[in-house]
Order: sequence, then C-alpha cells, then structure tokens
Amino acid sequence: MTRRREGYDMRLPKNLTFRSKGKSFYWRNPVTKREISLGQIARRDAIAQAIEANHYIEQNYSPVLLLEKIKGSHEYTLNSWIERYEVIFKRRQLAENTYKVRAGQLDIIRERLGSMVLSKITTRHVAEFLEFWIAQDKKTMAATMRSVLSDIFREAIVEGHIENNPVTPTRAAKVVVKRERLELAQYGPIRYAADPMPPWFSLAMDLALVSGQRREDLTQMRFSHVVDGRLLVEQGKTGAMISLPLDLELKIVGLRLGTVIDRCRLVSTTDFMISAGIRKNSPDGSLHPDGLTKKFVAARKASGLSFEENPPTFHEIRSLAGRLYEKERGRDFAQKLLGHTSEMMTLKYLNTRGKEYVML
Repeated sequence: MTRRREGYDMRLPKNLTFRSKGKSFYWRNPVTKREISLGQIARRDAIAQAIEANHYIEQNYSPVLLLEKIKGSHEYTLNSWIERYEVIFKRRQLAENTYKVRAGQLDIIRERLGSMVLSKITTRHVAEFLEFWIAQDKKTMAATMRSVLSDIFREAIVEGHIENNPVTPTRAAKVVVKRERLELAQYGPIRYAADPMPPWFSLAMDLALVSGQRREDLTQMRFSHVVDGRLLVEQGKTGAMISLPLDLELKIVGLRLGTVIDRCRLVSTTDFMISAGIRKNSPDGSLHPDGLTKKFVAARKASGLSFEENPPTFHEIRSLAGRLYEKERGRDFAQKLLGHTSEMMTLKYLNTRGKEYVML
C-alpha cells in the first residue's frame, strides 16, 4: 500500500497543501507544475482561493481531445505562430535595432502565453498578461506589449488562423510622459559646463542642436558624408534619408551646420565628426551613443541647475532643436528635419509638456 505523504489533508481541495513547518498554504499549478505560496492565511481563505484557481484551470486548460490530436489542431500554439510572425516581421525592412528589441518582446510573450493554443487565447488572457506591468505602474511597457500583441494577432487574422483580435477590446494604458523637457535657458548653462570636458562632447551638443538628429546618428556622422555642400544623413532608427545644407543655421543660438563641422575637423583625428580618437575599445574611433548620455548627465549636474524628479537627457536636445526650428521655419520644416513620416510624431517632439511655448 502506498504511503500517504506527510501532512496530507484529504479535506483540502486538490492542488492545495498545508505545511505545518511554515504554517503556510501552497497551491500547485497542474499545468506548469509550479508551486505558489499563499502564505499564512486563514484555512477558509486558502480553500476559497484554491477552488477558484482550480476552476480557472479547468475552464481554460481543458485536456486535448483525441480528435484534436489526430487533426493536429491542438499543436498550433502561439509559439508556433510567432515563428511564422518573425518571418513576416523581418520583411518590413526596419532598423536592425528594432528587430533586436522586438526579439526581446517576443521572448516575453513566448514565456507567458506561448504554450496556449492560438485560437483559444481570449481578451481575458491578454488583459491578465498586460496587468503584470500595469500593476507595477510600468504603463509604457504595458502599452508597448499591447501594441506588439495586437500586431501578432492582426497578422494571424490575415493568414486565416483566427477571426478576431483578442487585443482590440483591451484598454491601452495611458502613458504619462515623465521626462522633463530641455529648454533653451537650460541648454546654455549645461553647454557652458561642458567646456572643460573633452572637446568632442561640447561639439556633440552643438551638432545635435543645429542638426536635430538622434544621438545614434550623431555618432555615425562622418566627414565623408559631406557631399556637394550637404551633409547626408541616413537615420538608423527609421531609415529616413535627409540631406542637410551646410548653410543650415539656427539663428537664435548662432549655430551654422558648416561651421560646427569645421570645428569638428580641428578636433577629430578620424573620419567621424564626433570622436575621441582611436582606442582599444574603438579601433575605428567611433563613440557609443551612451557616451553622450553619460557626459550630458555630468554636465547637467555641473551646471548647478535644479530639475524635477526626471531631468532631461541628451536626447532632449533633439526636441529642443525641433521646437526652435519650428519657431524660425515652421512645422513642415521641423518635421522634415526630424525625419518623421507622420505629423503626429513631430507634434510629440514639439510638445513642450506644459513648459515654455504654447502651440497656436
């Protein structure tokens, strides 16, 4: 006769165990085989939670029928579809970094929902998946994952695997932008604080402001990209191709693109406009974008300016450039300079977040 395990209580619901050593209840998920501690709670509460959990499992994870096994329909899980989705996604000709980010997002989805049958995933499953981040006040992450899931199911509809998108009925988490905008009055002191630092950094600030480009694109600008009096920029994030005239001038700060590039020539010993020279970790002389961010933080602190909880970063120079050019040359010019394909994205950059300017 099989010996019954110690502490077994046949009066408890299935999958629920009480361990006298820790005086705690534990529920074992029959699907994942993982055990979840319910803590030192009242017996009746533990029983109620276990019954509810068992009922949920029975409703959503019913055993596969023999006919389904024969047809093979039970095997087409979300993981199976994601393999196909990755092929579709890679055809979109996006930036390499975008593919890397999406790969990480898909890994998370695989881990949490991948084993489920694609056609049986409901809005409730999606809502519970997103609640993980919403409960932690990570609304940006929740909104991002909702967008990714929606795209995954949208493509599944196109190929006829499902009829409805379970993501659509869910509410998109309202993302509250927390990072403070950089204003021109603040740029000046920070730029002044950058003067004692390596010369390439102050040049990077000026080049960012006069060109309005991302830090990733700034670190890839080369002198050989100057052709027929123009700086040719192919944005890494979007692939947008922009030709900037060397006489481009941001009058309010007295910066001219050609002049800034000439100053870069006096400092750089490589083909990169912003360079700290040939180094062990940079045989071609290029800088990592994070180097700009770190130096900006140091200059911001050295400036003596006070900011709110989330102070502006180097990336905010791009927004400042967009707003200044909008004042001087209009919104259409700012949109082309920033490389945005939609006016909505440009408006996000031009939005002062309740600070200096009022949009009319």
